[in-house]
Amino acid sequence: MAADVLWARHGENVANLTKTLSYRVFDGDLTDVGRGQARELGERLAAADAGQVQLLACSPLRRARQTAEIVGRRLGLPVAMELDDLREVNVGDLDGRSDARAWEIYAAVLEAWRAGDTQARFPGGENRDELCARLRRALTAVARGAAAGRSPAAAHGGEDGRSPTLAHGGEDGRPPTLAHGGEDGRPPTLAHGGEEGRSLVVAHGANLRAALPCLAGEPDPGADLPTGAVAALHVHPGGSPVVRLVSWPGAAPG
Repeated sequence: MAADVLWARHGENVANLTKTLSYRVFDGDLTDVGRGQARELGERLAAADAGQVQLLACSPLRRARQTAEIVGRRLGLPVAMELDDLREVNVGDLDGRSDARAWEIYAAVLEAWRAGDTQARFPGGENRDELCARLRRALTAVARGAAAGRSPAAAHGGEDGRSPTLAHGGEDGRPPTLAHGGEDGRPPTLAHGGEEGRSLVVAHGANLRAALPCLAGEPDPGADLPTGAVAALHVHPGGSPVVRLVSWPGAAPG
C-alpha cells in the first residue's frame, strides 16, 4: 500500500555550530534558531492543511525529537514513532569529533559512495548498503504504520514524556507537491496533494542524501537538505520496498 512521506531535516542544533559529527556520542539540543525553524515548519505544514499530516515519526537524536515535538504541538499530533533506523549516518570512530582530519575522512567516504563504491565504510561505522537498508526499514515501518492507522511501534507514555501513538494515514497513493523555498534554507511551501493523510518524518539530511542512489535510484541532488527543510518521498512497502523521490529543495528529481 503506497504512502506519501514528507522527510524534514531537524532545526539547527549545537553540533551544526561546533561542526561536531553526531551519530550517537554527541547529541546536542536545538539552538534558538533551530527552535524557530521548527516552529516555522509547523506553521507551513498547518497552512497547507494540518489534517493531511496524520502520523509523525522521528529519529531518536535530540535535535530531531525536539523538532518533531515542536511541529507536533502545532499540528496537534503526538510523536507516534521513534525509530533508531532514522539516525544520522553512522560515522563510527569519527562520532563526536570536530577536527579537520575527521571531516576529511567523512568527505572521502561520502565521495566514494557517490562514485559508486557502496562498500566504502566509515572506520568502525557503516557502508552505504547498510545505511540504505536501515532507511528502507524505517520508511517501510512508517508507511505501514500510516496504512494501519496506528504505529506498529506503539509505546505508552512514560517518564520521558513520549506520547502514545494514535495516528491515521491515507491510502490514495498520490504524491505531494512542494514548491521550493528560498536560499535562506527555509522549509518549502507544501501544496495539498490529496484528501488522504500522509506521514511526516523528522530526521536528518546527510543520511537521506547519501542513500538516495540506492534507496530511490536517484543521482546525488547536489545540495544538502537545509535545516528545517522538507523533501517528499513516495513509499511502496512490501517484500521489496520501493521509494521514489518526489521533491528535494533546490533540485529537480529525474
